[in-house]
Amino acid sequence: MNDAPESERIFNEHITVLSSPWMEGRLPGTPGMEQARRYVEYWFDRAGLEPAIAGEDEPSWRQPFQLGSSREFDGQTLRVRANDAVEDFELGTDFELTGLGGDGSIEGEMVFVGYSIDGGPDEYESYPDDIDLSGKIAVMLRFEPMDDEGNSLWNDRRWSRNSTFSRKFDAVSKRNPAGVILINTPGANDSRVDMLMRDASSVIEDVPVFMMSSEAGSRLVAKHDPEGRSMAELRRLADQGTTIVDLDGVLEGSGDIVETPMFAENVLGVLPGRGDLADEWVVIGGHLDHLGYGEFGSRRGSGRLHPGADDNASGAAALMMLGESLRSAYDELPEDAQARSIMFAAFDAEESGLNGSRHYVRNPPHELEDISLMINFDMIGRVVNDRLSITGADSAEGMSEWLDPLFESSGLEIVKQEGMRGGGSDHASFYQQGIPVLFAICADFHDDYHTPDDTPDQIYRAAGVKTIELFHKIALEAATREEKLKFASPSSSSGRAGPTRSRALRVRLGIRSRQLPDGQGLEVVNVTDGSTAAEGGLQEGDIIKKWDKNPLETRSDLVSKLAELKPGDEVQVLIERDGEESVKFLKMKAPS
Repeated sequence: MNDAPESERIFNEHITVLSSPWMEGRLPGTPGMEQARRYVEYWFDRAGLEPAIAGEDEPSWRQPFQLGSSREFDGQTLRVRANDAVEDFELGTDFELTGLGGDGSIEGEMVFVGYSIDGGPDEYESYPDDIDLSGKIAVMLRFEPMDDEGNSLWNDRRWSRNSTFSRKFDAVSKRNPAGVILINTPGANDSRVDMLMRDASSVIEDVPVFMMSSEAGSRLVAKHDPEGRSMAELRRLADQGTTIVDLDGVLEGSGDIVETPMFAENVLGVLPGRGDLADEWVVIGGHLDHLGYGEFGSRRGSGRLHPGADDNASGAAALMMLGESLRSAYDELPEDAQARSIMFAAFDAEESGLNGSRHYVRNPPHELEDISLMINFDMIGRVVNDRLSITGADSAEGMSEWLDPLFESSGLEIVKQEGMRGGGSDHASFYQQGIPVLFAICADFHDDYHTPDDTPDQIYRAAGVKTIELFHKIALEAATREEKLKFASPSSSSGRAGPTRSRALRVRLGIRSRQLPDGQGLEVVNVTDGSTAAEGGLQEGDIIKKWDKNPLETRSDLVSKLAELKPGDEVQVLIERDGEESVKFLKMKAPS
């Protein structure tokens, strides 16, 4: 890099620092992310920007917001008393208190309830009509009826939606148990059968749920079935239908779940405007967070550092460099020049659902209606063959025509995207508020996305700097032009918020779904063989909660998202399966 232009050297250094092991993959809530925020603050301050958030004593660079909560589990015990003997189970090996239910203490007689399924195929029922489990502990098998090889009797692909925690716990909750023991069913052909779950999404209120290993569950049943049957024997009976068994002994369990709020923080710096335009704004943003050690959203699994050099240290580098270059440009304006204020926003928690930008538009440090343009950078470090994708040129009246000369002189091949296809980044939060946006990202996605291989040695520095120089010109013209940009509504632009009824879909997902009554996603009720969904790993019973980081509440939402896509596009979806969340990547296929 010694012979490279200074701008390329600076771009490289910012990315190298932000993607170093010292930053720990910039996962929200970690010390590494705090170091990254301080780094951006330092360069904002050095560029001559001002802290954006008013404070009681002094202004702050930080805009904090709650990002869910962390759970700490404490005091977990599980034992069975029978015939003057006590057996204590070992935490972490035999059992875990889970987040599937509540916490506290339970004590009661045990009732084996099989798979806890209401209304299964061929009139299968786990419960007789008159059963009441009040004051008792339900001992439940995971999954659903299976064959001798441990595969589902009801689904050729894997498990049917009857096996999901939401359905199984809905069934048991109707019978009013005091607690639940969930046993990893011995012999199930599923890798999860060897794992004890703890921090899972709640599916039953105020009822403690303990998960037991296959070995410990088998030991429990063998010792306490009045007829001396083994777990294997009871499982085979449950495979056939209703199998309710009152077990000997009294089970005692306890544990506390402490919820601690977690906070993330946007880093915001202001370049003050001038004259009559000073109360209007241009917002330039890019997310600072990434995936840590793959705890969330990894394509390769957890355990290794995910540096996030392109995603999105490159965008954060653009923010810092533009802060400096635009500060200098403002200093050189004539004294009587008018210019809008510019907000530089390093958003937090984008990867987990556009949380930082969503908080910004809901709690803006200025009036949203005063924003003329929002510019967003995400993954501009791998602009291969100078091909840069730009979305949103049609989101303001006349903006495309204004931008064309700047695009043509940029030295880049600008790939314009119609409408808001590829909207899974922070500009989407602003677009949904009726604000014109421009979104810059590499036109050709790479396989290192969301993997440990997104490293700084892979960065295309010259193309990244060309992108920054192009947006310096765009931002400066947007800030100094006389007229505020006017949002182009879906009815007046191809940047529509959703499809019309006559708009044909170019892709097919290959699922049937139903809306959850609480608006928390779509439950997959059928997956077509060979479809996009099947090849992407979706299964019956999965709950699709987010689509390209945006919440998915209705089937209409899904159709609108599909209408923006073409064959070959890749989409990131957040699903919930058996109380655990994971990310799937779907590569879209044309309708067959």
